Amino acid sequence: MYQLLVACLSFLVIPVLIKKKFKLSQTIVMASLVLGVTSGIGFRKFVEAVTGVFLKASSLNTILVVMMVSVLGGVMKHYGILDVIVETMQKVVGSKKKTIGLIPALIGVLIIPGGALLSAPFVNTIGEKIGISPPRRAAINLVFRHMAMFIMPYSTSILIVSSSFDDVSIPFVIFLNSFFVLGIIIIGYFLYLKNLENDPVNSTERTLSNIKKLIIYTSPIYACVVVTGITGLPFYLTIFISLLIVYLLSDKKDFIKKMLQSVNVHIVITVTAVLIMQSIILQMTDMLTLFNDLFVNSGNMLTISLVLLAASFFFGYITGYQVASLAITLPLIAQLNVSYEMMHIYIYLATGCSFIGYFFSPLHLCQAFTVQIMGVSTGELYKEYRWFAPILLIYLMLTVFLMRLIIG
Repeated sequence: MYQLLVACLSFLVIPVLIKKKFKLSQTIVMASLVLGVTSGIGFRKFVEAVTGVFLKASSLNTILVVMMVSVLGGVMKHYGILDVIVETMQKVVGSKKKTIGLIPALIGVLIIPGGALLSAPFVNTIGEKIGISPPRRAAINLVFRHMAMFIMPYSTSILIVSSSFDDVSIPFVIFLNSFFVLGIIIIGYFLYLKNLENDPVNSTERTLSNIKKLIIYTSPIYACVVVTGITGLPFYLTIFISLLIVYLLSDKKDFIKKMLQSVNVHIVITVTAVLIMQSIILQMTDMLTLFNDLFVNSGNMLTISLVLLAASFFFGYITGYQVASLAITLPLIAQLNVSYEMMHIYIYLATGCSFIGYFFSPLHLCQAFTVQIMGVSTGELYKEYRWFAPILLIYLMLTVFLMRLIIG
């Protein structure tokens, strides 16, 4: 019980420090130190937990991928490739109603923390042209932006799952997550897009030339995924192919310099600190035993699911960071003595619940950027969420129930 209390108090440090204007990276590092010092695991195990992150291949892969994706996003933005993608997409799709949802979804493939900052100006401009209220524009940008994080193999949440389990199938995890993505799309469409006026398609712009242009300029986003899928090479290496494509599409001026400037040190530090947190938690045997006993002795999926729901949502909400929540819950799931299929279902549940907590958190970076650009208050945005939040949670629990019946 002591270690559980310490874990909760350590995470409560995060909103306090962020309120005092500390950067997220600095905040997570300090929270990790607090957790390590007060966890009761001892100095030797604390040092082992920290050094283990830099010795474990999966953890290093996570850090390198996050760093390289931040570089890719930075150079695509600097050389105007994102602007070309948005402009060409409107011509090809022909409908602003469709484009306003596709833009944040496409830019979300870059998996950049706070990346809604890139898509928000485009959504705001298009939304203003077709008469969407600012709070709804903000909701559209946030709802449709986060889908890729569930299905892209290089997303931080997927990489955290990969580093937490030795015998989990990532393709199977992504397959299950795709049902959650489908729910986001359907719920988001009916709540925010369906009743919008469908502006007429300008067929003269939907030319083969523009379609080719869209395929070419979006190639840096999907090229690394395709190459990794074919060759099995790590993503942090295949992203260099995407960077080469950006180089060929750009004016090439100061490219290496802009690459180096695009390295987001704070993102790298944040992810590293989260991995250290995860490593410390794995050393907190008393807390893990407490939850493991609760799960094992409950004897039913409902109790386990409720505990995962509460823990995932709580830590996601107070940190405003999904990966921080997963760092708590995934080690707990790893302790469960359940079937291979059920392990994946619990990972799906924890991923969904941690996302819901993080998504609606006032500390969520994408939300903070979006409300600022749209000129709305957090309260106005939450009014737009009044149906989205409960419906999404109900949908998540329903899919877990159906998965349990079909494959559990």
